[in-house]
Amino acid sequence: MEALSNGTLCAEDIKTTLTALMRTTLANILAMQPGMKNWEEEDFDDRIAALEAENKSLRRAAREANWDGVRDVLKAAAHSVGLTISDSIDDDLGRQAISVKRRLNKVEVEVLEGDDVRQCAKPLLVECGADNFEKFISEPVTTKAAFEMVRKRHPSSSMGRIIGSFEVLYMEYFGDTPPSAIHPAKQEKFFAWLSRLPKTHGKSHGRNRATNANEAMGKGPQGKTLTKEQEISEADAMDHAIMEEIRAIEGISLSERRALLAERLVPRLTMSTLKKNRDSLSRLFRAAEKLGSEVPKVLSYKDLDEIVKRQAPDDELYVRVTKPKTRVPWTKDRITSFLTCAIYTGSHSKRYRSRRGRIVVRDATYWVPLIVLTLGSRISEILHLKKSDVVHRDGALCLALNWGPEHSGKSESAKRILPVPELLLQLGFAEWFKRLPEAQYMLFPEALDRSSTGDATSAFGKHLHNILKSLKLADFDQDFYAARKTLSSMLDQAGVQENRRQAIAGHRHGTVLNCHYTAHEVEQLKSALDVADFQLEISLDAKLGFPVIRRCNLGGQMVLDVDVTLKDNHQVATLLVREPGNTQLVFEYTPSTQESRRERCNAAQSMAALAKRYSLRMPRNADRRKAIEHLMAYA
Repeated sequence: MEALSNGTLCAEDIKTTLTALMRTTLANILAMQPGMKNWEEEDFDDRIAALEAENKSLRRAAREANWDGVRDVLKAAAHSVGLTISDSIDDDLGRQAISVKRRLNKVEVEVLEGDDVRQCAKPLLVECGADNFEKFISEPVTTKAAFEMVRKRHPSSSMGRIIGSFEVLYMEYFGDTPPSAIHPAKQEKFFAWLSRLPKTHGKSHGRNRATNANEAMGKGPQGKTLTKEQEISEADAMDHAIMEEIRAIEGISLSERRALLAERLVPRLTMSTLKKNRDSLSRLFRAAEKLGSEVPKVLSYKDLDEIVKRQAPDDELYVRVTKPKTRVPWTKDRITSFLTCAIYTGSHSKRYRSRRGRIVVRDATYWVPLIVLTLGSRISEILHLKKSDVVHRDGALCLALNWGPEHSGKSESAKRILPVPELLLQLGFAEWFKRLPEAQYMLFPEALDRSSTGDATSAFGKHLHNILKSLKLADFDQDFYAARKTLSSMLDQAGVQENRRQAIAGHRHGTVLNCHYTAHEVEQLKSALDVADFQLEISLDAKLGFPVIRRCNLGGQMVLDVDVTLKDNHQVATLLVREPGNTQLVFEYTPSTQESRRERCNAAQSMAALAKRYSLRMPRNADRRKAIEHLMAYA
C-alpha cells in the first residue's frame, strides 16, 4: 500500500515506470514513421534540432540534479501502470529517467534520419529483456480485461464467487494497476497485507440484500460499509488493547500469557486462504498472458510462509491467531439427533421442518442429506442429479453421479455409478422415484429453484444450515459437508479398502473405476456401502403410506441439551442441562466465587454420570464446548 499511498517507489516500481515510458514513446515514434513521407526537409531539421537541444538541456539538468524536464512524462508513465509519483522526484529515479529520455530522443533522431525504429530500439529492448518490438509497445492488458478473461476461462458459478472475492481484494489494494506491473515486491506487500485481514472480513457490516434494497429505495444508509484496510486497522487496535491488558497481568508465565492471547486475539486469514488467493492471482496472470501481456512470476507457497513469518514483530507475546476449519466426521450422537429430527420423524409443515409434527415431506431436504450420509457424495453431485441418472445396473438400483457434461465433477474420478444403499431402499427411495411426475426432469428441482444465480449448492447449504441451527446441530467443524467424511470413517472402521473408499467418494486417487462395473463388482460395492450401519428402526406409517424412521440406536437412548456461560477466563460460569424443549432442568451448576476443588469434582462427576446414561448435545461454540469438557476432566 505504501507505493500507492505516498508515491514512494521501490526498484521494481522504477523499472516498471521507465519501461512504460519507453513503451509509450516508442509506440509514438512508430505511429509517426509512416507520415514522415509527407514532411518537408525543414520539418526534419527543426525536429532533430529540437531533440538535440533537449538532450543538451537534459545533460545540464542531470548535473544540477534538476528533474523538472522529466517530471510530467514520469507521472504519465507511472499513472499508466497504476503508480503515483510525488512532485519531489528521488535523485536516483531522476537520473535514470533523464538517461532513458535522452536515449529515446536519440532513437527518434535516427528514425528522422531514415532508420527503422525497430532496429534503432533494439539495444533498449535487450536491456528490458524483450525480443518482440510489437509486443513490447502494445498497451498493457487492463485489470478489467484480465478479470473478464479469468471468468471466461473459469465459467462455473463456484469459480465466479472465488474470482469475485479476489477481485474485491485486488482492486482495493492495487486499484487499476495492470497485472503486468504486479512484480514480486508488490506481491510480497500484498500478501503481507492480506495476512493481517480478519478471518470474518466482510461479514459484520450489517449489510444484506434487504438493507441494500432499502438503501436503493432511498431509505437512507443501511448498515455500514468498511474497507478491508479499515477492518485491518480495527482488528489491529483490538489486538493491541488485549495484548497490553494481558502484558499488565502480574504473576503469570509467558506461556500462560500467550495461551490467554490465543483465545482472545482476532483470528486472521489462515495459510490455506492465503494460498487460495495466491492461486487466484496466478489465474489472473495466466489470463493476462493469454491476452498477450508479459507478466511476472507468481510467488510460491514457500514464499507465502516466509512472508507471514516476517510479519511477526519483535515481541515475545506475539501470537498470530487463525481459526482454520477442520472438518471432522459427525459423532454418533450427532447423527442420531439428525436422523431422528422432525425432518424424518414428522414436522409441523413443509415450511417449518425443524418443528415436531405429523408431516414427513420427501423432497430434497429429506433425501439429499440421507444420500450424502450413506454415499459419502458431495452435496452438489446429488443436487444436480437428473431423473435419468437413476439407473438399474447389474441387478441393483444405482445413481450415476456427474454423468452429464454440464456437471462433470472435480476430477475424472468424480464420474461414477454407485448402487443405492439398502437404508434408502428401506425408506422407499425406489417407490418415491417411480411416483415422480413424468414431466419432471431433475430429481430435486425444488432445491435448484432456491438459487437465482445457479449456485444451488450454496443456497441449499444455507437452507440446511438454518434447519440445523434450529435443531441446535449447527457446528463450525461439523458442518453438513463434514457429514461426507462420516461414511468414509464408518467404512474404514468396518475394514473397507482405502482405494474402494476413495472411489466411492469420487477422490482423484481412487483406483477402482466406477463407470463399468460387472455384476459381481456392483454387488461388492453395495455390500461395502451397506456395512455403514446407522442402526435405524424403520417401519411403514399407514397414515403417510411410506416407511419412516422410528428410532436410531447409534447414540445414547435420550438426548439432553447442554448450555453454558463463560467467565472472562473462559471457564464455566453457569452450566445447564435439560431435555430438548423442556424448561425444567436435569442438572444445574453455578460455581461459587471461590470455587473449591471438591465443588468442581462433584459437578464433573455428575456430568460424567449423565454422559453415560444420555447423549449430551454440546454447544456449537468451540470455546463453550471446550469449557464443559475441561470441567468433566475433573470427574
